[in-house]
Amino acid sequence: MSAPLAVAAVAFLARASQLGLFSAEALILLDRGVAEGAIGLVMAAAAAGGALAQLAAGRWGHRCRTTRMTLLGTGVQSAGCLAFATLTPWWSLAAADFLLMAGAALTATGLRATLAARAPGGRVPRADQLERAYGRLTAAQMLGALVGPLGAGAVLLHGSAGAAWAAAAVALTATAVAGTADRRDRHDRAAAGPAHGTGRPADAESPPEPAAPAARPLLSGPRPPLPVTLWPLLVVLFGITALYGGYSVVWAVYLRGLGARDTVIAWSAACLALPALVLSPRAGAVLPRVSRPVLIRCAALVIGCCACLYPLVGSVAAAVALSLAEGVLLAVALPLVSAQVARDAGPGRTARAFGLLGTADALGSGLGTALGGALLAQGGAGEAFRFSGVLCLLCAAASLVPVLLRPPVSPSSPPMSFSSETGRSPHVSRSSPRIRPVRR
Repeated sequence: MSAPLAVAAVAFLARASQLGLFSAEALILLDRGVAEGAIGLVMAAAAAGGALAQLAAGRWGHRCRTTRMTLLGTGVQSAGCLAFATLTPWWSLAAADFLLMAGAALTATGLRATLAARAPGGRVPRADQLERAYGRLTAAQMLGALVGPLGAGAVLLHGSAGAAWAAAAVALTATAVAGTADRRDRHDRAAAGPAHGTGRPADAESPPEPAAPAARPLLSGPRPPLPVTLWPLLVVLFGITALYGGYSVVWAVYLRGLGARDTVIAWSAACLALPALVLSPRAGAVLPRVSRPVLIRCAALVIGCCACLYPLVGSVAAAVALSLAEGVLLAVALPLVSAQVARDAGPGRTARAFGLLGTADALGSGLGTALGGALLAQGGAGEAFRFSGVLCLLCAAASLVPVLLRPPVSPSSPPMSFSSETGRSPHVSRSSPRIRPVRR
């Protein structure tokens, strides 16, 4: 899976299968006689499957090669799609949704960890390489998010039964690509020498290599726990996904209240996907001299402010334009979050780190969806937008807690290497002159 083409292909196919089925799921359930009250239970099973799979990846992901995790995820997703296409009782469809989302979550975690894993020769990706790689991954996923629902809509013209079978076919294709890449990765590692031919997972614990220029401080002693290390990124992503979880409930109601047609509502989702498709591969080139954690926090703050502006907007065009601006910010923030997680986790912990990141993603999306629906019923779309925006702002502020609680550096403390928060040494400025030896 080290080849970027294989990663992009699996990401595109898996996301197209997942969202293609989800876009037609309600229609499929109604055509099969599922009561409207049970539809929410079926969809809740999907959210539970995604969260549990991410927790499992965070706990045991370091024991499995990243390519094997991706293959396992696509296989489970294919099984869920096939079960959804053949079963009829609502509880069996809920179990199929559970499998489908669990497989999609494992696939996403495996792909992210694959990009962060060291090559068979032991090379560690540079910071700019990681940002470009995660930008391409986000673009492939967004392309799948566009093509999947469009393909499902074309299949629905001939009946809802074919949508599940089409999603299963696409998922099986992703499994075939992931299997081929896994065999190639195993062969490459076996040919690289004894160090990589013993079956050791791609990101298993191994002796650390010399730190890159943007690594964490080189201090003796055990590394801090992953939740502590990744807290700023986890809480920022939680706030962003909670915001868009609320959007998924209230967006159509909000635009219809402004007088938008159904076709405009359907195609307004492209306002988030298209900027990511175009800009995500170039996210690493945005303000390269600015600290990545600072840039991620600023993007989250602006996104939260945009959410608070929707109740004040009075036209469909202005709402779509505001959504387009949010799509640009997301296109920059999401690849940078993944690249920063890969850098902060360090060798041997990338799979667990991305499992934690996916858990924050799933929990935020589930919480935002539940609260968005409750607020929509109580106070309308405006209240839901305001709450989602304030929650995103609070999460961005909470990400600063480790920075504020960081103990000050005393003059007698040992020198440190480059800081992950600033990208350069905290003791030496950029303009420090070179010290020349004194001749006797």
